[in-house]
Amino acid sequence: MFGLDIPLPDFWIAYFFIFWLLIGGTTAPVMFRHQGHPVWLGVLVGGVVGVLSGVVFMVLLTALQPLADVLGDPFLGVLVSILISAVLILAVLGWLRRFVPLAQSNEVVTLAEGGPRAPVTYSTRVDKVDPSWLSRQSIRASVVVMLAVLSLIPVVWMGMTAFKSRADAVASPPKVIFEPTMEGFISLLTKRRQLTDAQIAEYKQRDDLAWYDEVMLERGQAIIGQSDYVKRLRNSLIIASVSTVLSVTLGVLSAYAFSRFRIPGEGDLLFFILSTRMLPPVVVTIPIFLMYRELGLYDTHIGMILLYTAFNLSFSVWLLKGFIDEIPKEYEEAALVDGYTRMQAFRKIVLPQAVTGIAATTVFSFIFAWNEYAFALMLTSDKARTAPPSIPSVLGTGGIEWAAIAAGSLGFLIPVVIVTFSLRRYLLRGVTFGAIRQG
Repeated sequence: MFGLDIPLPDFWIAYFFIFWLLIGGTTAPVMFRHQGHPVWLGVLVGGVVGVLSGVVFMVLLTALQPLADVLGDPFLGVLVSILISAVLILAVLGWLRRFVPLAQSNEVVTLAEGGPRAPVTYSTRVDKVDPSWLSRQSIRASVVVMLAVLSLIPVVWMGMTAFKSRADAVASPPKVIFEPTMEGFISLLTKRRQLTDAQIAEYKQRDDLAWYDEVMLERGQAIIGQSDYVKRLRNSLIIASVSTVLSVTLGVLSAYAFSRFRIPGEGDLLFFILSTRMLPPVVVTIPIFLMYRELGLYDTHIGMILLYTAFNLSFSVWLLKGFIDEIPKEYEEAALVDGYTRMQAFRKIVLPQAVTGIAATTVFSFIFAWNEYAFALMLTSDKARTAPPSIPSVLGTGGIEWAAIAAGSLGFLIPVVIVTFSLRRYLLRGVTFGAIRQG
């Protein structure tokens, strides 16, 4: 590109170009509005500045290639080159902003020396009108957006692969533009058999085939039944939901007891509860397998629910105890003076104020139970087998059905996304601050 030997793949070249376009398109309007210019002019100039910044960034990367030889590591050399180039460009952009001219207009308003030349029509603190502060916020926002885009690329690619045909799913180089099909979902939800040429010709003569039969007939396959995917997904939903409710309920009661009452050996008990999460699941899988086989809990819903509840309980107790500790005891004492029982005070005073912590704990407990792989693989075989260990085992005739695996992963992702988004307004406050801070 541009006749330069850029030490980056095409994807990263496009990615950084978009990043600098975003930087220019968000910071330039701030500077131009501050000087009394219309926002559209700032966006236009910001786009040009973004393109030039991207070109300069690539030139600097090329010029700094010898760093890889000096550092003795090509990856480290590219990383250091990226950081140096970004710092230099941001420094130059910060220096150039002083050359943005003042707008010549009767509507220009000077609030103070160095203040904005355009009216501020929104409510904000005085120090947050400063263009330097606004520019830094724009840069932070651009970095967050680009990191979010980068983290979502696998999810987007998975969603695209789910709607690809088998040939498109394994194409090299990968196809971005393709003809969407439901072949992956049909392969995931059905059992099929391979047809001979004579059988294919016979099937094509039939007029009672459904649309999904016709889709699979194009691959020379006939649907002979329903797969176990829906059953696995239902098992995941039952086990994850019930274990989450039990772990959060028991966690709330245990955390309240540890927070409000003096319990002999409290520190030792809390450490013992936490110690259940110190070992990775795969370490204790074999002993649990032997115990479950003797107790008749192997491959049962109740066995998996009890196991996930036990592992989630330590997390729930420790997290919820912190939230309940932050709720002032005076609220409950006032309720007890007014004639409430301890249980009524807990139900009407503590629970409503701990709802953010309960919501955050619910989400994290559900995600652990929903995504757990090792226990589900070793302690189930058919009746209670969940989706995580069954999705990678989707096989087709002559190879792996990547489109079906992507379709299964997409369907598996939807419930946890629904739960997380349903409780999202509680998560930030719940994870960072808790319910109430006592002043």
